[in-house]
Amino acid sequence: MSETDTDQLDRLLTSREIGAVVAALRDNRGWTQETLAEIAKVTVRTVQRVERGEPSSTDTRRALAGALEFQVLDAFNMPWPLPNFERIRAEHERLLRETVEVEIKPIVGGRQLRELADLAEGWQHSQLVDMSPSAEQALATLRDYFQDYGDVHDCYSETQKLGVNSDFQELIDTLAAAGIGLCAGTRRVRIGGSGDDGAVSATLIHLVAGSLDDLPKAIRVPRRMSMQW
Repeated sequence: MSETDTDQLDRLLTSREIGAVVAALRDNRGWTQETLAEIAKVTVRTVQRVERGEPSSTDTRRALAGALEFQVLDAFNMPWPLPNFERIRAEHERLLRETVEVEIKPIVGGRQLRELADLAEGWQHSQLVDMSPSAEQALATLRDYFQDYGDVHDCYSETQKLGVNSDFQELIDTLAAAGIGLCAGTRRVRIGGSGDDGAVSATLIHLVAGSLDDLPKAIRVPRRMSMQW
């Protein structure tokens, strides 16, 4: 694997980066340039040149590292593990190309969840946190019910749908008691065919289970993906 294939590179700091680190650490300590110069036993002009990003000697960098209490005096003379911004940028661009953002909203009631199942022509379930066995069981039951009801929802009377609302609410409450919340979003997708020829439009429901106190407002999902029907 080449260096460009990793999210981190080990390399020497540039003079400008050394200057920025020295200035930031000095400021964090509330020191003036004069104070740092005195502790490092270098001139104030030397500190000023370093912080401006000008080249400095090995001895100067060792003196500053010692004054700033680095455990390794040659910290400014050896490679640092730094982010590979080229790799990170390429990965970000790939995610934008291959995924799409879906807005999701909290599910707070059984009727709300049942109405989503009425709309669903396909669905994808996601779980963001570990759960207790009882919460896992409640979530599995809810998912199965959501899919089974969605497949035949048009066979239910309005009165029967009230019972579905109640069943969903009970499962939502069971999850909430375990600190688990639900959120969901809808997405229109095209299935099959090339271009508009033979393609079918469908509503896909993304149902997400996560921490009740930290539910996301959006998720990114693959533009092309498998789903359940």
